[in-house]
Amino acid sequence: MKRLIPAALVAILGSAASAQDAYVGVGVEYLYPHSGDGQSVTSGIAGLGFDTGLFGIGAEAEYGFRVMGDNDFDTARVRGWLSYDWADYSFRFAGGVTEYYFDDDTAGGFNFGLGVERDVSANLSLRGELIRDFMDNTFTDAITTTRIAMLYRF
Repeated sequence: MKRLIPAALVAILGSAASAQDAYVGVGVEYLYPHSGDGQSVTSGIAGLGFDTGLFGIGAEAEYGFRVMGDNDFDTARVRGWLSYDWADYSFRFAGGVTEYYFDDDTAGGFNFGLGVERDVSANLSLRGELIRDFMDNTFTDAITTTRIAMLYRF
């Protein structure tokens, strides 16, 4: 699984030239493992999407660096997403794979998320999201992440 995340990131970013909507952004997140000891993370996000009217489809990759908290791990996710546009908001459902990078170990699993996004200008949007990671070999079975992100579309 260590090679899956970088390979998917290259595939996503490599096909951005043919995408209708490519974006990059930064997010601030709070991760809460259900065994306790949460941490805050700052993530870089890159993705691409296709708008089909009311619905959208796309993929994104992200990498999060630990800022503060009781745990010491970085996060990486690759996710596919579907969205539905309603008025000024875009509602999003996403799912994919997750990896946590500790100093001496790596843990893997899968994730799903629900979020909402709103444009604040022609190229900037603000996203709020809840992400749930289900891990198979780490200190906890599930981790809930709350994210606020600012995204820039090209």
